[in-house]
Amino acid sequence: MKKVAILPAYNLSKSIDKIVKRTSKFVDVVIVISDGSTDDTNLVAREAGAICPPHSNNRGKGYAIRKGIRVSMKFNPKYIILIDADGQHLPEEIPNMLRPIINNLADMVVGSRIKGNLKTSAINKVGNLFLKIISLIMTGRWFSDTESGFRAFKAEMLYKLNLEAVFYEIETELLYKALKKGFKVVEIPITVPKAIPGITIKDGIKVGIYKIITGIKLRFER
Repeated sequence: MKKVAILPAYNLSKSIDKIVKRTSKFVDVVIVISDGSTDDTNLVAREAGAICPPHSNNRGKGYAIRKGIRVSMKFNPKYIILIDADGQHLPEEIPNMLRPIINNLADMVVGSRIKGNLKTSAINKVGNLFLKIISLIMTGRWFSDTESGFRAFKAEMLYKLNLEAVFYEIETELLYKALKKGFKVVEIPITVPKAIPGITIKDGIKVGIYKIITGIKLRFER
């Protein structure tokens, strides 16, 4: 029952060791993809026990996650957890994230900040609502949190997704393509221990456009 956690990280040398050690208590392997960090994130994470493949250029969160997924394959895991490394997710909630999958109730679990205790700005709430409505129109499914970075998967199912996203649109691509392939997707509440600035308005607009274009493409894809 090998469990692998993938943590995209950028310039987190002051805190990544604690996140790695906390995550290691609940999984067998922790993979940190330091996305072109200019500090010692890679070194600190490795010293804390993580697998840290070389990654010198800042390519984007989506690219880092895709690289982490490729690296995970050599460990032949049964379950994969995606968790942000900046402290906005609690590694202690990994067992809750995995429970529906282990019990065969889901192929993919999304940790919903909205169903949990997220406190954020009014503009972020409006932006998130806008993105959720687009996802509803494109997929016919309502999710309270389409942009959460805390997710869990049956590894064999995750590996079936042909992921191409480079930036923040990776969350949309994971959700859309999972639904397209008929995955059982469920949400569970998660705790947000500290507020992390959301993506910029510009990035939010890009994600919204990506949702529309990708949703239309997938509708006509056989």
